[in-house]
Amino acid sequence: MIQARDERLVRFIGVTGHGVPVPQFHLRSLAQFDFDSVLLPYNYVMMQNPLYAENFNKLLALCKERNVAVQTIKGITRSPWNDVQQNRTTWYRPLEDQADIELAIHWIFGNPQVFLNTAGDITILPLTLKAAHRFTGRPPMKQMQALTDRLKMSPLFRIAIIKISPKTKNE
Repeated sequence: MIQARDERLVRFIGVTGHGVPVPQFHLRSLAQFDFDSVLLPYNYVMMQNPLYAENFNKLLALCKERNVAVQTIKGITRSPWNDVQQNRTTWYRPLEDQADIELAIHWIFGNPQVFLNTAGDITILPLTLKAAHRFTGRPPMKQMQALTDRLKMSPLFRIAIIKISPKTKNE
């Protein structure tokens, strides 16, 4: 990767991850290498997990300090598919109603430090773009909780966070 960047074949090098422990993994990765970006899940439901939120915020602080881009995924996640018939190309059940997508995306946009990567379903893309265009501010927590309750939203990732001690660049 470094050689490709040095040869100008790529401009930036990033690290990606999924799951509850990923903020901790990214902190460890950034202790080992000066990545240009990190990519990880970010949505209202996921941030209700206190351990995830704590480590996500630690990662955000480090990324701000080091000018590392924070790309987010799973922004319009409703839940795992569970027993619902899968009707989208996403491996998780996405939000589908324009108003619901707008709430989720506006909540994400309320954090000026993050970027939103769209869901992988082309039929949802126009709804996502419309929601992005209409952003005026972050919805209140009460409104987000009402959305979560009404749609019975649930996190994709449920495992506990593993305690990881960051290694130094010399280890």
